[in-house]
Amino acid sequence: MKYCKVCKKLCFGESLPFDGCKHKLREIEELNEPVRLCIAGGTERALLTGMLRDANIPYVEENVQPQGVANEIVTGYDVKLSNISVVVPFSALPKASELLSTIETLQNEIDPHLDEINAEIKRLHEQKEAAQKMNPALRTTIKVITALAFLALVALAVFGTDALTGWIKGLFH
Repeated sequence: MKYCKVCKKLCFGESLPFDGCKHKLREIEELNEPVRLCIAGGTERALLTGMLRDANIPYVEENVQPQGVANEIVTGYDVKLSNISVVVPFSALPKASELLSTIETLQNEIDPHLDEINAEIKRLHEQKEAAQKMNPALRTTIKVITALAFLALVALAVFGTDALTGWIKGLFH
C-alpha cells in the first residue's frame, strides 16, 4: 500500500498511479505514519473531530490547497474552512474509519479497503516485533563491530592527517 507523503492520501491498488497532487508515492513504513482520513468542513468536521477526541484517536487538521476564489463565490463557503484534511496515524485508521462511517454526509473512501489496511497494519506489527526480537548476542556483536569501525576511522583520520602534514613539511625543506 502506498501513499503520498505531501497530501497524505492513501492509494490503493486500483487507483495507482495517484494523479491527485502529482507527488511521488512511497510505501507506508511505520504504524504511526500520518494518513488522510477525509476532507471535511463545517459541522461534519466538528462532529468527526469530537468523535476522534472522545475515542482517544490522535488527529491533525490540515488546510487543503484552496480551489480558487471562484469556488468560494459560487458555493458561498470560505474555502479555507470548508477544505480541511483530517489526518490520523495509520494504525488508528480502521477505528477512525468506523467513526467516519457514522457521519452520513461525509464520504468514506477508506471503508472499502479495510481488509487491505488491516493486513498492512498486521504486517507492520510483525515487522516491528521481529526487529525487537534481535538475538542479544547478535546485538552485542553489532555494537562491538560498530565501535571497532569507529575507532579505525578515528585512527585513519589521525594518522592520515599526520602523514599529510609530514609530506607537506617535506616539500618545504
